Amino acid sequence: MQDIYGLLIKCSIFNHLSFDEVACLLSNVQYSVKCYKKNEVVFSPHHSPDTLGIILNGSVDVQKIFASGKAITVSKRFQYDLIADASIFANIDCYPSTISACEKSYIFLLHKNNLIKIFSKDEKIMPKFLESVSNRVLALNTTIEILSLGSVSAKIAYYLLSQNKQSINIIKLKFTKKSLAEQLNVSRTTLSRELKNLQLQGIISFRKRTIEIHRLDKLEQLCSI
Repeated sequence: MQDIYGLLIKCSIFNHLSFDEVACLLSNVQYSVKCYKKNEVVFSPHHSPDTLGIILNGSVDVQKIFASGKAITVSKRFQYDLIADASIFANIDCYPSTISACEKSYIFLLHKNNLIKIFSKDEKIMPKFLESVSNRVLALNTTIEILSLGSVSAKIAYYLLSQNKQSINIIKLKFTKKSLAEQLNVSRTTLSRELKNLQLQGIISFRKRTIEIHRLDKLEQLCSI
């Protein structure tokens, strides 16, 4: 793994700083870096929500696990993403979700008190942190809206529209179809079938992890059904 500071400057809250500036910023701040094996839990409802994580290498799943044992994948986080940023200052006693490693992952861990110290050292970091939290809330709203839709085609359509942020009609998935199926709360078989149906209708085309939208109007119609 590369040097910690070299990885941290690629994270959204530190990307305005140089390698040396990050090193200086953290010189008197306690932090740790932990390696998690695949499927190992990073944070869970059994943990006090007092620590921020930054993925230095690897990826994690954020899941809501119910008493029945059923799990819904709320989101996936990748290298340089923050984790537990929306929980660390919330008035709660434990993390609301279970965060576990999808693969061997290295996580930078920072206690809330030390994060506050960093805020006081660099005035740009707090607004960047708040921006991350706001984006996370918006992403969660999108997830809730997707899960509330009745048909699989509507879920797919809404997801694709939400990912088409630059209106270029080409979406490159960061993860597998299996992970997408988990996020949409459908089976992988069902997802593949519906994607093929949309392709046969000329609405989209896909190759591996790249999906191209051909009929934006049709996707919008599917969302309203």
